[in-house]
Amino acid sequence: MFLRSTVHRAAKSVLFNTSCLSAPTLSIRIAGLVGSQSRRITGHRIMEEKRGLSQIDDPNGHVRMDLKSHFPWGWVVYRTSYSDEEAWQKMLNILREKVEKSLQVYERMDLLPFHEMIIMDDKAKFEGATSHDIRDHFTGWVADTVAPKMITALSESEMKQLRDPYKEDHSLEWFLGARYNFCLFIDDICLESMEHMRRPVVKMLAKNFGARKPEDRNYAVYPGWEDGETEEGDEDVGWMYTWVMESVSNYDKMMETHEWYDEYRRPPDIWYALDESQLPGHWRRSPVK
Repeated sequence: MFLRSTVHRAAKSVLFNTSCLSAPTLSIRIAGLVGSQSRRITGHRIMEEKRGLSQIDDPNGHVRMDLKSHFPWGWVVYRTSYSDEEAWQKMLNILREKVEKSLQVYERMDLLPFHEMIIMDDKAKFEGATSHDIRDHFTGWVADTVAPKMITALSESEMKQLRDPYKEDHSLEWFLGARYNFCLFIDDICLESMEHMRRPVVKMLAKNFGARKPEDRNYAVYPGWEDGETEEGDEDVGWMYTWVMESVSNYDKMMETHEWYDEYRRPPDIWYALDESQLPGHWRRSPVK
């Protein structure tokens, strides 16, 4: 499994460390690592990094077309692990610190007064919750939160559609930005990553991808992966690992929901990891012999 993703990891690592190159002309072709498979990687990631935080304030007005205000901004964060209160508080502090540091780096401190992180911390509801459980709750929260903010009142049928996590038509919320299409959730592995990884991770969940009805959730995860039924690295399970240090830049990217297609990595894969020792949860897995 991890060998199949070596091409992605190697190329992304090069992109991550070659910002001095010309992004439009940078192109990497790595072949023969996995049978006859090869992938073409371009300077797309570098251009994303160079653009700064250009989407949080909705410059194209996509969110403002539907909502009375696109502010406040910030992640909705779910806590699903209750075994270590100290670690949880530490993770929250890191997340909050990264917001201000990122805004300083990108010279967008004007966004700080409008930042509001929503913390979902209810042990009775969320302890041990799966990604599917989180998606169900998040979908309901979005419906309740967005409805009063809509410029045009939603009809009864539209409200029903907004509350349905299994719908195929996502047109009502597709352009509502990162806050209402994606959330973060933090479990044991995320908390443990603060101790076992140089850079801690959280899980990003997509509301409109990977949804399964309750009767379809009792599936066997394919060996080597953390979610999904097939061996294919491109199977979209509706969530992925992300670096805490990139929480603000990821929020900016996800203001455009379609960015999920480019950013997605099936867990435990994650951007810039070159081998298993750099993947989340590696300390839990048996070493490959």
